[in-house]
Amino acid sequence: MAENIRDIRLIDITVGELIEFLDQRYPNKNQRNQTTDTFMKIDDCATITGYSEEYIRQLVFKRKIPFTKLNNGTLRFIKKDIIDWMGNNKSTPTEVAAQRYIETTTISNRTFNRLNK
Repeated sequence: MAENIRDIRLIDITVGELIEFLDQRYPNKNQRNQTTDTFMKIDDCATITGYSEEYIRQLVFKRKIPFTKLNNGTLRFIKKDIIDWMGNNKSTPTEVAAQRYIETTTISNRTFNRLNK
């Protein structure tokens, strides 16, 4: 479509070329939302995580949560990073944690049986 768009007869272009032109000219709503929804403010982060804004600020101070700090000092959070962070920080039940500990330590069965009584 190197020619001026006004010089092309509509009958001479394929449906694929028309779709490509329209996609470039008018990006669909989902594509726009993916780019604009990337960054969240602290209140949106609080809504997603269920934490208070104050607790999120504490996590930022301790650098335990992924964040971006803008030049004016405001905080922004990337939605995907927050969801991934939440998935990586989920707690394990005590029984599962104990079993993993037993499997990874070199404690003998006899000692374990004595401690387990």
